[in-house]
Amino acid sequence: MKKICYVISTLQKTGPVNVLYNLVKNLDRTQFEPCIITLSKEPQNSSINDFKKLNIDIVPLNLGRTKSFFLGPKKLKTIVDRINPDIVHSHCFRSSLFSAISLDKYKKTATIHCDYKTDFKMFYGKFFGYMMYMLMNYSLKKIKNNICVSKQLSDILNEREKNIKFNYIDNGIDTDYFKPAENKTELREKLNLSKYKKIFIWCGTFIERKSPLTLVNAVKQIKNENLFFVFCGEGKYLDICKKELMENKNVLFTGYVKNIKEYLQASDYYISTSLSEGFHLTVYEALSCGLPTILTDIFAYDELTKKEIGLFFKAKDIKDLKDIINDILNIDYVLYSNNAINLIENKFSSKLMSKKYQEFYEDIC
Repeated sequence: MKKICYVISTLQKTGPVNVLYNLVKNLDRTQFEPCIITLSKEPQNSSINDFKKLNIDIVPLNLGRTKSFFLGPKKLKTIVDRINPDIVHSHCFRSSLFSAISLDKYKKTATIHCDYKTDFKMFYGKFFGYMMYMLMNYSLKKIKNNICVSKQLSDILNEREKNIKFNYIDNGIDTDYFKPAENKTELREKLNLSKYKKIFIWCGTFIERKSPLTLVNAVKQIKNENLFFVFCGEGKYLDICKKELMENKNVLFTGYVKNIKEYLQASDYYISTSLSEGFHLTVYEALSCGLPTILTDIFAYDELTKKEIGLFFKAKDIKDLKDIINDILNIDYVLYSNNAINLIENKFSSKLMSKKYQEFYEDIC
């Protein structure tokens, strides 16, 4: 029995946490014993109770973000020494940094969920973003066993970071949970959505990297009253987006929702306007629900361009997006929907992802 200790900032309901949940949910518990260490206090939208239902030990350090940089490495080492795992698996900037600093005697691996150089710059500005980028590179050089969440991301990082090796394991979707609605009409009634209009859904954080204003400005130019647009999520650009579309009756801003699956199942098409992604989990959740997609032509979605699962537009090009929204109404919907479901089941399922991680653990032990 091998002990795997997962380290992550919090269990807030985000993409990386969903990946971790699907990974440990599908672990062979006759071969692997998982535990989780969290660095900071859990926020309100934490999924900690979901993890507890999996019968996994969770050890919270309860450190604030600033305080953790001074106390985190030492406290993490104390807890990890007590657990004495075979592998320490980090999932974020701080957990990877602290593991690199204080856990020299342990086998370590890190999952990289995004192009961290690009993301750090967008989130924290040029100076602090560059400092975090350099620290992340320092961490990953020491960890050595680095796993990207998609082949596209590993290609980007291997090309740029010549002194670090990046492998990849594709993220996976829980296909037992994310699947087409049994009755879309009833679900729309429950969510107070129109039974008859074509519904496009956008999900994510209202930040620059997700480029929500691209869709907002495209919607402002669309005159088709039979189309309806749902925006799910929060973030600093949310109020601006709502203000831009306040006169539009065919738009709904839900804010943060716990039942994102239902909104996906109730919709007809999924739209992503992202400028950069490691592995946009909600895109694949939408595909698993049978939704044809409209995606930006960024490298992260390169593999999807070879499949008949949706259409693509030039990033930040409002006119191109508007035209593609009109074009997608003319596709063979059943064909694209079935292609989407089959793609996830055959290549991007959570069971397959967890199996590949388990094989990786065996290789490095």
